[in-house]
Amino acid sequence: MSVMLLAGGIIISIILVIIVLSYCRSPKIDITEFPRKFEDDKDIRRNHYDVIIVGAGPAGSTLAYYLAKLDRKVLLLEKKRFPRDKYCGDAVCKTGIEILDEMKLLDKLLRENKAVVADSGGLCSPGGLSYIGRSKEGFGEIPAAIACKRTILDETIARAAQRQGAYLLEQSPVENAVLDTTTGLWTVFLESMRGKYQGRVLVCADGAPSKLAIKLGVVTQAPQGSCSRAFVEGGTHKFKADGVVFYHKQLLPGYAALFRHPNDEVNYCCYLIPGNPKVTNDDLAFWHDKLMKEHPYVYKALGKNYKIERMKAASLRLGGEKRTYGDHMLVIGDAAGMIDPMTGEGIHHAMESGKIAAYFLEEAFVVGNFESDLMKEYQNRWMIRFGYDFKWSMKICQLIYRYPILMDAATASIIRKGDKFMLHWAEIMTGRIPKIHLLRPEFVIVITYELIILLVKRLFGIKINKEKTENQKND
Repeated sequence: MSVMLLAGGIIISIILVIIVLSYCRSPKIDITEFPRKFEDDKDIRRNHYDVIIVGAGPAGSTLAYYLAKLDRKVLLLEKKRFPRDKYCGDAVCKTGIEILDEMKLLDKLLRENKAVVADSGGLCSPGGLSYIGRSKEGFGEIPAAIACKRTILDETIARAAQRQGAYLLEQSPVENAVLDTTTGLWTVFLESMRGKYQGRVLVCADGAPSKLAIKLGVVTQAPQGSCSRAFVEGGTHKFKADGVVFYHKQLLPGYAALFRHPNDEVNYCCYLIPGNPKVTNDDLAFWHDKLMKEHPYVYKALGKNYKIERMKAASLRLGGEKRTYGDHMLVIGDAAGMIDPMTGEGIHHAMESGKIAAYFLEEAFVVGNFESDLMKEYQNRWMIRFGYDFKWSMKICQLIYRYPILMDAATASIIRKGDKFMLHWAEIMTGRIPKIHLLRPEFVIVITYELIILLVKRLFGIKINKEKTENQKND
């Protein structure tokens, strides 16, 4: 009886969360109703840029690419010289892959062995249940994910934007930006008085620290999470899959992961995600080292003779900022917190936010108005596309922290149903399908069934069979 009450309580909690979140959407804004304030001087020679983008990561460079394709005069400012590194899991999910394919970059990355398709992948639950399946047959021509180092990915997209017609300036760190409300132009000042540039719209795409947006008062909070990264030398480890996520009960909702890269290199990373009051960002090095040495599955995958680089760390701004717009300005990508709070994935959201921003800004230029009330429509669009899903992720994270057995039940369900179920799970986790789909009968019934079995086994002290699939045995 107590088992049924606990299972029912968990399910009712999820349903209540869904009902509350269903009433949180902002109304669509008709930007054509706004008065024209500036003529569209697209075809007129001028000294200022249409858009100045601060930051040439996946978000900023994707935006620059699509704006340049729309014949907009774009300045893309990057504070460092390419190639430069960024610390993350280096996994690009399907939405980002589709954009790379649109840019005609995907085949080149794969052909030149700069990226690798993740075919065999899976997860290990807090209770030790594990599954590794394959995705190529299920996803077709566009894979579920690829692994590509940020030193390669970021420069590849930035150069594509440059070839499309965007002006790319490297080694150009921005000090400040000031909007002249009379002319409707931003003046962007580089550090050490290296230069200044004017533009009609300013876009902050300067990563999770979001220094410029914070300085301008649009973003008001510090990043909430953090992640580590360390590459393992090819040929020194025993990891056979392409990507596996490892959950540890005391770290939830955070996790560790291994992602295979070209030349048999493996990215080992650890993500600290808000929701666990016992884990803070100061604990990153501790958990990075602890899981690498003590988690039985991670330890086995790495083996005894692996060679790993020194841990590097980065901050995570998760869940989407409440305000990503202002007069004549937008905030996109990691700077806007467009990282899923449940998975820590952000590259594909960053790229999609850049594409959304490009087509929205083209509409704004046609209308000739860039005031804050109009620019708010950009926020509405990315929220509808993936932002509201972040709210679900946050609530699910809280449930997982309180009830780790939910991840065990989900993994047990994947073990029972196989690759097809795993593919649907992967699409939900990467934002391809809204997380509300977890309440569909095909998920609810099987997960609830496995949850009850696990609760009964726990109640009567029955050992849980940590079974593996044939795919895992073969790997």
